[in-house]
Amino acid sequence: MTPGQLARKAATVSGWTLASRILGLVRDRLWAGVAGGSPLLDAFLAAFQLPNLLRNLFGEGALSSAVIPRYAQLREKDPAAAERFAGAVVARLAVFLSFVALVAIAACVGVQVWVTPTSKWWLQAAIALPMLPFLVFICVTAVLSGLLNVRRHFWIAAAAPVLLNGLMISTIWMSPEAEVWAAPYAVLAAGILMVIAHLWALHRTGGVPVASLAPSPEEQEMRRALIPTVIASGVQQINAFLDTQLAFFFALGAGPVQFLYFGNRLLQFPMALIGHGVTTVAYPELARRAAEGWAATAEQLRNAVRLQVFWLLPAALGLFTCAEPLVRTIYQTGSFGEEAVTRTVLVTRFYALSLIPLTVAKLLVRAFHAHRDQKLPLRISLATVAANLLLNLVLIRTPLQEAGLALSTAATGFAACAAYLYILHRRGAHDLIPWSAVLRPLLAALVMALTVEILLRWWPQPPGTGGRIAILRLGAAVALGGLLYLGLATAWWKKITARLVQSPP
Repeated sequence: MTPGQLARKAATVSGWTLASRILGLVRDRLWAGVAGGSPLLDAFLAAFQLPNLLRNLFGEGALSSAVIPRYAQLREKDPAAAERFAGAVVARLAVFLSFVALVAIAACVGVQVWVTPTSKWWLQAAIALPMLPFLVFICVTAVLSGLLNVRRHFWIAAAAPVLLNGLMISTIWMSPEAEVWAAPYAVLAAGILMVIAHLWALHRTGGVPVASLAPSPEEQEMRRALIPTVIASGVQQINAFLDTQLAFFFALGAGPVQFLYFGNRLLQFPMALIGHGVTTVAYPELARRAAEGWAATAEQLRNAVRLQVFWLLPAALGLFTCAEPLVRTIYQTGSFGEEAVTRTVLVTRFYALSLIPLTVAKLLVRAFHAHRDQKLPLRISLATVAANLLLNLVLIRTPLQEAGLALSTAATGFAACAAYLYILHRRGAHDLIPWSAVLRPLLAALVMALTVEILLRWWPQPPGTGGRIAILRLGAAVALGGLLYLGLATAWWKKITARLVQSPP
């Protein structure tokens, strides 16, 4: 895939991702207004982490990473065998996850029977119970998305989360307590609708693979590589799950899970818009080129990394600098007061430090998986999870509280990204992030951040004022920062766009 095709396909994914993330921020603002600081909202967010974790591990993370290179390479050699492989993966995944869901449902019922209803454990189990079947549908959806991506059909997979956010928003008219109990059923309905949408798209792009429990040689080989892939692809999700549980059970005061969740949502916005769009489009191409060796893979990987870094630099520094007006604009309403703003801003700033390393590392892991190397990412991921957990246990007991968990994420993210870049360099993927190409955008982003910081200090938020002033401050900061960055980095950007215009459609 040429740089121009990569950028255009990434723009399609990013456009739908933007729509989904905007709906998600609308949903979060409504939650913050009606239930900010509520123990019930903390319990729902903590409970939602379990199906979300399994979705990311067995669906969007591990299985997508394992299925896409095998399906793409098999499709080049024997399309019929590729469809049999896909059908076997989907069928066996659905059966396995149905069993996992039943075990989890039994565990939740057991918790409700044996634990007092006033316990946090009972509350989390009761809210999680209706959402557990969701993991079957959402994981199957993630695999079907991977099949569509190999067929170079991206928009359905990118648009599917809009359904989830829309249905979750549909419960907002209820009272806070009723909404927390109704939202899990909205989540389940969204999972069913997403499967239907993906089956329709597969039917229109070459047919739905026939489900079969009969194993294929590729499927058996994939299963042997699955556990390493689960851990390597899901390290960020595992860390986020551990962060949430630690905040729920150990952080002091009301709302620590919400502050961590809301800060993480602001991190996920640019990560999904920039990182997910580029990685989703680049990965099938990395898988196709893997058979030609690391030199061929490095060329596509270099294009993807440079495209990410050009936009991640201003996004990371902008998120750090604009965290205060951003949190006020999106979340400060209703019961989400000044203390909640202060704690969420600190979480957001620490998460901003992790934006570039986490996003780039996710792309680099896909390069190893394209070459069917699961062992090395597994070792780095295990070390990352262990280091993050140790730092979490220390920092959660400091005055930083939940913000310490975000700081730990940033520190371990930088270490993991540096390790991947070093190993890829030794394998022949040289100059993935050359200073000659990054220096101008980096300087432009630093000047942008400094100027925006001066603006926000010159125009502080007046005490006792609401979101209107924050919206004006945020709008001015984004407009000034965007113009400064594009203006200062314009020479490098023109070089990129010239290549995109010259590339064939």
